[in-house]
Amino acid sequence: MAASILSACGLNEQKLPAFVHISEESDMDGSFLISCILGQRLRISNAGALLVCLQHNYQHYLNAGLRLGYNANIFLDKTLNIIDPLSAMARDGVNSQWLEDEEQITSLLLTAIREQIETNFTNRISTTILIDNLSILLNLGATKEQVMQLCQELANFPKEYQNLTVITKMSNCDINELVDNNVAKLGDIRIRVKKLKSGFFREVDGKLLVERDLDAGPYKTEETHKEILYKVNDRFVKIHNPGEVGIKI
Repeated sequence: MAASILSACGLNEQKLPAFVHISEESDMDGSFLISCILGQRLRISNAGALLVCLQHNYQHYLNAGLRLGYNANIFLDKTLNIIDPLSAMARDGVNSQWLEDEEQITSLLLTAIREQIETNFTNRISTTILIDNLSILLNLGATKEQVMQLCQELANFPKEYQNLTVITKMSNCDINELVDNNVAKLGDIRIRVKKLKSGFFREVDGKLLVERDLDAGPYKTEETHKEILYKVNDRFVKIHNPGEVGIKI
């Protein structure tokens, strides 16, 4: 039950923009957007999805999907493939390839993503790569420059592979703000997951600020902004228009 929020964000079409970035304020979790987008992509016949689990493992997304009305296991290793470093590290411990050399983790991830695309997604009508959450790479030893280079490489993937979309998410605390802003500049749509100015409210968890660049001639672009209030319930995500519920956003 996520159609309304995807429609409001402009992410409900069969063909998505080439690069979408989700920015989270501190103490905000936008993983529900990853779950919503994943469910929508899996419902498209012969469309592929590659989920890179950095913040939550696959089991989290399986459970979230079941609450939203889809079973990811039905699509697993068919139109859905997973890169799950968290589970690999828990299973293999210090022997995990993801812990062998912290300076190489972004290179390992990029190689794994490319191998998945070329092995499993070349015959799909479209492919969506969803990465949650880039800031975890910094916790695992990657530098900000390495994370930025990874994203620049990913932003070029839609030029190499037809009908491919990259969707990234990053926690935007103070130390990550510059990287987060630079990654967002690579994309066509940026979705900011923000707190309410009025604090916590029973009917609303937070707000989304959707920023989209529209071509406005050869030398400039026109940027549009849209604010959406949201509430993540157990089995659906409810949205409100600003001012509809009488709170400060």
